[in-house]
Amino acid sequence: MKPFWKHAPEIAARLAAGRLLVTLDFDGTLAALAETPGQARLRPEFRTALRELAARPGVSVFILSGRALPNVRRLVGLRRLYYGGNHGMEIRGPGLAWRDSGAARSRRCLAAAAADLRERFPEGTGVLVEDKSFSVSVHYRNLKPAYRAGFFARMRALTAAGGEALRWSRGHKVFELRPAGAPHKGDAVVLLAKKLRAKAAIAVGDDLTDEDMFAALAARGVTVRVGRRAGSAAAYYVAAQAEVLRLLKFTASSRRQE
Repeated sequence: MKPFWKHAPEIAARLAAGRLLVTLDFDGTLAALAETPGQARLRPEFRTALRELAARPGVSVFILSGRALPNVRRLVGLRRLYYGGNHGMEIRGPGLAWRDSGAARSRRCLAAAAADLRERFPEGTGVLVEDKSFSVSVHYRNLKPAYRAGFFARMRALTAAGGEALRWSRGHKVFELRPAGAPHKGDAVVLLAKKLRAKAAIAVGDDLTDEDMFAALAARGVTVRVGRRAGSAAAYYVAAQAEVLRLLKFTASSRRQE
C-alpha cells in the first residue's frame, strides 16, 4: 500500500476526465465508528463535501454500506446520490432501484436466525443483534468481559456449522450472516459502474468487507483504505477517518470544470 497524499498528483490525473464513480463506505469512512450503529452520525462538513462532489459534472457518488438501505439513506440525507445497503444486495439512486432476488427470498430464514441469536445473546451481554432484512449483524464492540469466552465459543460453533442457505463473514467487531451467493461490495460497485458507464472510479473504505470492492477495482480504479493494513487489496491508504474529508475535497477539485 502506498500513502495517498504522496501520490496525489498522479491520482488527480486519473480522476480528472470521463464519468467518475466515487464509492464510499459509511461507518469508519464517512462517519467515525460509534459504540453502537444507532449512535453514528455524519458530520455537517462531510455532508457538504458530498453534496459539492456530487454536483461536479460527470461525477456520481455511491454510498455503499453494510447497513440496511433505508438506514444509510437517512443518515446521509442527500437525494442526488446512489446508495447501496446490505453490502450491495440493494441499490437505489437516480433512475435506479435494484434488489438481489436471491437475498429477498432469504428474508424469513434471516429473521428466524436473528430471533435465535437474540436468545443466545441477550442485551445484558453487551452483544447487539441487528436484523437488516437481507442480512443479520452480530455486533460485539460492547461485549462485557464476563461473557467474552462464552460468546466467541458459541460464534466459533455457529460459523463452523455453516449451512446451505446462509453464510457467515467477519467485519470490524461484527459477525455478518448473509444469504449464500449474495452480492458483495465488489459486485455492487461493478454493477453500478457498468450501468453508469463510468470510465474512472475511486473507492474508499476501512473494513474487511471493503476488500471486495478494492479487489474488484484493482485494475481499473483508485482504491483507498482508511488505515494502513498489511495484505489489503487497496493500492493506497490514508492514516485516519478524519482525512476522508480532505480526500472528498481533493476528488472534487481534480475534476475539470466545464
